[in-house]
Amino acid sequence: MVNSVSRTFAGLAIGAGLATFAAGVAQAQTMVVATDRQGSLMNRVGTAMAKVMTDHSDMRFVVRPFAGPDAYLDAHNRGEIKLSVLTASSVYLEVTGGNKAKKVRKNFRILRAGPNVLRLGLVVNNDSPIKQVADLKGKKLTSDFGGHSTLPRSIETGLGNGGLTWDDVVKVPVTGVVDGIKTFGAGRVDSSWAAMGMPILREIHAKNKVRFLSFDGSPEKLAKMRQMMFPGLQLAKFPKPIPPLGIMGPTNLITYDTYLMANKDLDDATAHKITEALWKGTDAFTKASAIFRGFAKKNAVTLFPMVPYHQASVKFYKGQGLWTDAADKASKMAMDIK
Repeated sequence: MVNSVSRTFAGLAIGAGLATFAAGVAQAQTMVVATDRQGSLMNRVGTAMAKVMTDHSDMRFVVRPFAGPDAYLDAHNRGEIKLSVLTASSVYLEVTGGNKAKKVRKNFRILRAGPNVLRLGLVVNNDSPIKQVADLKGKKLTSDFGGHSTLPRSIETGLGNGGLTWDDVVKVPVTGVVDGIKTFGAGRVDSSWAAMGMPILREIHAKNKVRFLSFDGSPEKLAKMRQMMFPGLQLAKFPKPIPPLGIMGPTNLITYDTYLMANKDLDDATAHKITEALWKGTDAFTKASAIFRGFAKKNAVTLFPMVPYHQASVKFYKGQGLWTDAADKASKMAMDIK
């Protein structure tokens, strides 16, 4: 009888424990992180971020891939989507109204920044006779990129570095950056826009070696590129070959900041949790891939923000000794970017 009663109480205790655990899981706050489609570098960054933020908080983060920023930024601006991982150039087009919708959208705030995550350029087959950007004249090049307002401008900037315009190439419309690389890999174009290390490009490179074209890094050319694209553009310089990544000789690629970005109305408590979770998970995140090293803690605050930082993140970074007078000035000035 005693054993029976004990088993009954034990069963009740276990059941109560399971119920409490289940309730805790059910009550865990889940947040969607918007990214580009699978196979893109932004999706890879967002997926890695979501994992470490989940591991280092009492929240759950789920990545939702879209065709490109154009597919989700309006909803993000309205607060229907709370978080995204995207580039500074895409944000610049939003705040200046240079997007396809021709609408100014400014309801965004930065939680974390990282430089040199994206290294971008025009890719060709390694055995191609195309050796420099100017050699693309008359060649087939992917164009349009339905979900990415920033990509046509990026490519136009890259072409301009070699003295070309869109009128000098044969345009082949694609729906996005991943589709563009697939079209290139299928041999239907001579070149496409790509990010170094993006998964789909690695797949193609494993079958048929590819090569990035180098941009002219002179001060005059860099100034022109910034004028054509946006002020935050930088050049990532690779003085030595990195064959596994398509760098076959000294090469300059375009780069700019990548953001973990929130809607401006995200409450302070949640914004703090997210900022702190990614901070705590930084070592695991940056060790997951060399591509993520730009997200080192020391780079969390950029001096070239396209929108201001969230006030909760500002408070957090002040506590870490990263928020300087220069950062404060830059964040406030971002409100007036037009």
